[in-house]
Amino acid sequence: MKLTIVIPMRMSDDVDITLWSLFEQTYRDFKIVIVPDQGKGANWARNEGFKSVDTEYVMFSDNDIKWLSRGVEWLVEALDEHSEASYSYGSWSDQRGELCFEEFDAEELKKRNYISTMSLIRTKDFPGFDENIKRLQDWDIFLTMLEREKVGVQCGKRIFTTVTGGGITGTDKDDEFRYKKAREVILKKHNL
Repeated sequence: MKLTIVIPMRMSDDVDITLWSLFEQTYRDFKIVIVPDQGKGANWARNEGFKSVDTEYVMFSDNDIKWLSRGVEWLVEALDEHSEASYSYGSWSDQRGELCFEEFDAEELKKRNYISTMSLIRTKDFPGFDENIKRLQDWDIFLTMLEREKVGVQCGKRIFTTVTGGGITGTDKDDEFRYKKAREVILKKHNL
């Protein structure tokens, strides 16, 4: 196997949409590890799942992701072709439209979150998720990697769809406040 896909999940959640879309992938050289978060949070579950990784690549997928049939293939191709990159990512869509389609730009990454957690990472370069970070963990992990001179590459394709429901990506005033507070935590941690 070349790739391990780690899926964190709350005990009450369902992973069917993600699993079915992974079973329909054109790229098949992967194994799946599902980790219940046991109330300890997604970052804990991701790190716990990483303990089982013995493959060249690792990918973390939320449990509400519908992967496009060639999504994993495109990520693997991009990372295989770009030895200078430590991870590959693609765009994705929800009811707001297409997101995260930007080419990798280190200076832009320091300003805003534009790379999804659903990215393919070289196992040797994975720094671990900060379990104290509750929101914007994708931005945090890629800033941490950037501080270690690890960069990414955009695969140039839309790789998944999802249905966004409230939370950090919502649009009401409470969500806006939570996003602002989460952003402040990340900026302070990374001295930005």
